[in-house]
Amino acid sequence: MALADERYCSVDLETTGLNVKKDEILSFASVPIRSSRIVVGDSYCTLIRPENYKLEAMKYHGISKTDLEGALPFSALADTILRSLDGILVGHSVEYDYRFLKRYFKKIGVKFKKDFIDINLVEKWLDQCCGKLGQAMPFDAIMKRYGLEADYRHNALADAFFAAQIFQMQMMRLEQQGIESARQLIKAVNRCTYAIW
Repeated sequence: MALADERYCSVDLETTGLNVKKDEILSFASVPIRSSRIVVGDSYCTLIRPENYKLEAMKYHGISKTDLEGALPFSALADTILRSLDGILVGHSVEYDYRFLKRYFKKIGVKFKKDFIDINLVEKWLDQCCGKLGQAMPFDAIMKRYGLEADYRHNALADAFFAAQIFQMQMMRLEQQGIESARQLIKAVNRCTYAIW
């Protein structure tokens, strides 16, 4: 299947911390990409009630304990979340989100396995194709490179939408570099060193 014709899903999580084994998901968002188009109307976003809330995490995402009072636990939202994850996962440092989701689904007895594409590694690979060093970049830096305003960050839906926009623009550049399919792209970027920002 051609790169542009593949089904993708841009995802982002807000969590209580960066420890994939111990920290918890507070917010989930997915934004589908179909035939290179972002399908905003089919986006999904929800708050998720954690078992333990960490006040210090609020400085990053602004989600307060009060915000989460009406939120459902992951187990109650799992079917809807799983249905929204249709296609290859896309995001900035998306392996981090994937590992959280995999752990959460495993806890409720659901095997979760998806291919994923990190826009950070795509950008690094594209830089290397242009003869640049190709270093990992913070999300804000990639947004700036593509002319996106980073006024509203660390909100799961906003970040998933930003990542979808970046990937949409990257796809045009990837095709110019001879990348014809998602499989070919995954193989190419897997040769780049992974980095979380």
